Amino acid sequence: MHLRSILICLALLVSTAGCENSTNPLLGFEGGGGALTAAQASGNWAFTVQRTTNLPCTGALASGQVINAHLAVLSDGSVATTSSWQNPLSGAVFSLSGSVSLTNGAIDLTFGATVGSAMELFPGTMSSAGTVSGATLTDPAAGFSQVFGSDGCQYSVRATKTG
Repeated sequence: MHLRSILICLALLVSTAGCENSTNPLLGFEGGGGALTAAQASGNWAFTVQRTTNLPCTGALASGQVINAHLAVLSDGSVATTSSWQNPLSGAVFSLSGSVSLTNGAIDLTFGATVGSAMELFPGTMSSAGTVSGATLTDPAAGFSQVFGSDGCQYSVRATKTG
């Protein structure tokens, strides 16, 4: 008799967790709602860089430098062409492309600059609370020339949504 009660409780718990559709999972189980919405991912973001020693890097961004960006994330997680970032040294505004997984928050962003140059922010995780963690910014992005400095630069990045 106890086995039947346990099985019924487990079936009820699994059904509830499987049907759960908020951005926060029920009791630690992944629900169907995903990590965040396009509206939560969209907006103004401040990306703070911390230079690493993974690449030789000369003339790079200083540690603590902030890159401001505007993300317009579509319902499929792709970043709209209206997205942009501002060069913290010159103030010039450039294109920002890529994607944000609305399922798990994984981000892959390309910070375009002058023709043929770009940086890539990957991997990293965006949260519904308006933060990005575990991100690495590599300059240059594969197949592009470098945006800041020379000899290749890499930064650990944290970000917060500012608006």
